[in-house]
Amino acid sequence: MTDQRLRELFQDLAETLPEGSSHADELWRRRTGGRGRRRWAIVAVLAVAALVAVGITAFPQRVERGTTETPAVTGTPSAPSSAPMDRAPAAREQAGLPVAAGGLPEKWADIPVVNAAPGPVLALAEFGDGRIYLMKAAGRVPLDGATSLNPNALAPEGTRAAFPQKDAVVVVDLVVGQAHRYPVPGFNEIVLWRGEQLLVEQEKANYLLDLSTGEARRQPYKGFTGVAGYRDLRIVSPEEGGWTVLQERGSGEVRLDVQNLTDEGSMPVGVLGNHGWQRDDLVARSALARPGLAEGADVVVVADIASGRVVRTLLLPSCGKGGCPVRGWIGHDTVIVESGVRLLGWNITTGALSRIAELPATMTAYSLRPG
Repeated sequence: MTDQRLRELFQDLAETLPEGSSHADELWRRRTGGRGRRRWAIVAVLAVAALVAVGITAFPQRVERGTTETPAVTGTPSAPSSAPMDRAPAAREQAGLPVAAGGLPEKWADIPVVNAAPGPVLALAEFGDGRIYLMKAAGRVPLDGATSLNPNALAPEGTRAAFPQKDAVVVVDLVVGQAHRYPVPGFNEIVLWRGEQLLVEQEKANYLLDLSTGEARRQPYKGFTGVAGYRDLRIVSPEEGGWTVLQERGSGEVRLDVQNLTDEGSMPVGVLGNHGWQRDDLVARSALARPGLAEGADVVVVADIASGRVVRTLLLPSCGKGGCPVRGWIGHDTVIVESGVRLLGWNITTGALSRIAELPATMTAYSLRPG
């Protein structure tokens, strides 16, 4: 497509924008202002011209060390979200919420330490003694050789766990107790299960580790943007201005409009332990709420992956410095949210809240098995 034809398409696009939006000259300037901006301007033009959609390749080519892809989509502020917003009671009042039925006892401090216990592993937990335990309904069993527990360590089937280390990832078979060390270069900090693969995240690089072959393939992005769950999904926010987007391998990307919901108008990036969690066609993620909603509160956003449409939100007051991160799902309609010393269940169909578990003060980290 020639530059003249692109200029004409920008002119057509400018005529459809609301009053006060950028016109053709501004759009043309953005198109020529840099590689990232050029890519997004061309996407807008292609949409107007009804040409082919742009997608992410299934197996990205290896890129030079230190490079990354950061979208820089900008636009006019949107209207406030019309999605229902639920409000959690204050922390001191959450103790009065009904108790949700679950596999683990309500109070984790009451789970006794045992040498062995029947039944599935429901969670991993690290306590003040520095040891990691398999949490089962009948007791917690010490796990030897495990380190660096993060919220995504436990595999969905509950029979394996992955632990990032410097220059390696250790995967432990929880049934037989056997550990396998996979070389992955760099300071590895987060692991996310992708079936028989692991997405290994670090500040300067991401790797996709194939557990069957041991191959660690460097990805064309870096940092901590992956989403826990069953699909290869990322939540990406530009460093300054622009829109947050959902990116899925093989499906392109869509805009996630949280400008009127979160403190910065986008989802924070580089926050260890606060990944989004995917279930079915939805993704849930928390962030500091916009001051106009509530001072010092967090907001949990549930969005449709295919469209980026926000379907429901939850406002949680007094989350403190650590925030109120999403910790998984129970079934298909209940989001698990950490709120201080307890785990809450939030039903996104009814908006109802319940208590899942009380977390002991002696516990320093945990990973839940997806329900």
